[in-house]
Amino acid sequence: MKARIAVTGKGTSGSWKVRGVQLGTAIEADVLPRHSDFSGHDLVVAIKRIPPELVEALKRSKKPWVWDIVDAWPQPVGNSWSEIEAVMWLRAEIDRLKPAAIVFPNSQMLHDSLWSGPYLVLPHHAWPKYHPVKTRQMVHTVGYEGGDRYLGYWHQIIEWECKKRGWYFSFNGNMEDCDIGIALRCEQGYPAQHWKSNCKLANLQALAIPAICSPEKSYKEFGSGAESFVLAPEDLAKALDGLSAYQDRVLIGASMSRAAPRLEAVAKDYRRWLEQLNF
Repeated sequence: MKARIAVTGKGTSGSWKVRGVQLGTAIEADVLPRHSDFSGHDLVVAIKRIPPELVEALKRSKKPWVWDIVDAWPQPVGNSWSEIEAVMWLRAEIDRLKPAAIVFPNSQMLHDSLWSGPYLVLPHHAWPKYHPVKTRQMVHTVGYEGGDRYLGYWHQIIEWECKKRGWYFSFNGNMEDCDIGIALRCEQGYPAQHWKSNCKLANLQALAIPAICSPEKSYKEFGSGAESFVLAPEDLAKALDGLSAYQDRVLIGASMSRAAPRLEAVAKDYRRWLEQLNF
């Protein structure tokens, strides 16, 4: 008999929509934000930051529970933390919450945690709505999807570089109309660069368009090998120039598509792991 699994959390973030609703539904779990009674379940998965009332409900249930720790550090304050500050927070939270098992967004966070219990390193899957787009002969649009506070100073730089080339910068527009995707981040703190999930890259991989990325740990771990990693404005200019050629974008797009973490594949690995947990 299959284990009856509940997936819960605050139910308000983008991570909840992806890791809670989409992935929870795909693994045939009961998706129950801010739930308080898990007596009918064999196992509970809690997503991201766990509010106090949910912590108490998990304790009362006496059910084994898994912490999907994706993007769980306090934001925005934690985005500027040093390595020491970040690692101290991580280990203290694990000790405070005492989950039975942990799902990590990448191998770096697992390493930093010193966690010795059951674990799974699980990439963020791409949004199911995204499918490979046809590569156009000429670049017309460079796109970014996400919060402007994360893009920060890069926003103006990207707009300027696009304007110089006669291209359009699409900010939170239709990514399926884009020829090149942006996954840059202005925050340089340890969690943002070392623990942030691969969400933006996963979507660009699903779209099969070239990606210009910050050199974040998740992007490198789950990348296709064809991404352009940049640190400075001059790196961005070179990357954009390097992606002008049609044939190069065709080859890069094919590599991106092969590396895309699709919902079905991620869910299959996740459900298998959850079923194998023995508490």
